[in-house]
Amino acid sequence: MRVLSASVLLAFAVSLGSCKKENTIPVISVTPSTLDIDVVSGNVVAFEVRGNSENSSLARLIITTKKTNSFSITRLDTVLSGKGLNLAFEYLVEHAASPYTEEVRFQLIDADGKDMITSRTLYVTLGAAVLTETAGHSFFSRNSFTFGESAFDLEERVPVLYSVDSSRRDIQDFPVDGSTMDLSRRWIAPAGGRFVRFNGFDYANATNVSVESAFLSGVPVEQLNDVQAGDIILTKLGSQSVTVRYYALIRVVDVIDLPGTADNDRYIFNMKWARFEN
Repeated sequence: MRVLSASVLLAFAVSLGSCKKENTIPVISVTPSTLDIDVVSGNVVAFEVRGNSENSSLARLIITTKKTNSFSITRLDTVLSGKGLNLAFEYLVEHAASPYTEEVRFQLIDADGKDMITSRTLYVTLGAAVLTETAGHSFFSRNSFTFGESAFDLEERVPVLYSVDSSRRDIQDFPVDGSTMDLSRRWIAPAGGRFVRFNGFDYANATNVSVESAFLSGVPVEQLNDVQAGDIILTKLGSQSVTVRYYALIRVVDVIDLPGTADNDRYIFNMKWARFEN
């Protein structure tokens, strides 16, 4: 009788051990499996998302991102069916003015509304960002009687009157006197900036990093003389706070200097810009 009891107990224990516990919620896994990921801005992080549900069909996958002290942005919200998921998700890490942290959140939901969430934290350092160009900018001779916009605000990218506050005059025409009808071809920066002429600079492929490096490798001057079509000019704005470094890259397209009058004399240029925060 004692032997029989032991056999019954053994069979019961084996029966319990053979029972598989089912998951009551959908299961999601993400590769890379490490929770913290170091990445350079401008690069792509490739995620592989796998999921399954034992009790119900899958219904939805939501992927969101959130930078520190910012709002959540939905990057993917897709309807699912069946009980399995295998998805490749590539995320382009955005450029920024300073390093930042960003959470990538993955939420898998089944047809019963049950869900599982996992996340990865991206620690983003700065990479070189290709700069945007705007074209067709201009400002006039200081001695023009027709147009008073003889200065230019590089941050706002608009011509301004020579009489506006000096902090907005990043470039200004600087004639030798108030009566000459020849375009001075001289620039000053009442806002406190400096100029570096660098005609060998690779304007077409300029990045924020290459612009700053080129400016720092040159000899900045307060007054730029003999401005010509084709010149490539770098300037660091003097109107920024001590925590901001703002550079403009200028390609002079044309210098219009009509004989006998200064009314329509002007500089025409395209520009790119780069902003850094300390």
